[in-house]
Amino acid sequence: MWEFRLFDYSSDLVILSFLLLFLSALGVPWLEVSISSPGDALYFLLLPWVLVIPLHEGLHALTAKLLGARVRFGVTTVDKLVLVPYVAIETPLLARKYIFVSLSPLILSFVALTLAWLLHSNFWALVYIFNTAGMAGDFLTTLVLLRMPSDAEVFDDGTTLRSDSMVPPPYPSWVSSVLKVAVVLVFLFIVLKARIEVVVEKG
Repeated sequence: MWEFRLFDYSSDLVILSFLLLFLSALGVPWLEVSISSPGDALYFLLLPWVLVIPLHEGLHALTAKLLGARVRFGVTTVDKLVLVPYVAIETPLLARKYIFVSLSPLILSFVALTLAWLLHSNFWALVYIFNTAGMAGDFLTTLVLLRMPSDAEVFDDGTTLRSDSMVPPPYPSWVSSVLKVAVVLVFLFIVLKARIEVVVEKG
């Protein structure tokens, strides 16, 4: 039995999530979030995640069910600190079909981005950004599936993709180095572009 363990790429996942966060934010250039009260923090930082998590995982589950798979919801931990919800696919699916399961949360990103522009809404912009950044693992899984034989069957316990066919890595090892360089360049870009305003009140 061959397998692909997503958490073996934990550092790449963190970097890719940050890059997706940055790139998706470019899609809503007018976004401005001002946190001046606990209510603002709740509305802009917590509530979008409360919406994103069930919809994101629900789209995985719905797509898998439509393709005939049996699904199970669960929660795991990363480094015994961070709780991560997941959807386990207990019925083997063809690798090419599983790609649709992996990429199904893009529907939420598209809907949220559309609403953000139509309503000029910071809230929906954040839903779009957070959901897209949260798809780092989905994109890595898709890269693995694309490199597998089209007739290979796979199933997923939520954190590990398994198959009787060979499960290749998502990309060559040098790509991890490229990601590290990319995130440093993005960080420098953000620092150089950042505006720091100091307001001095005269009493």
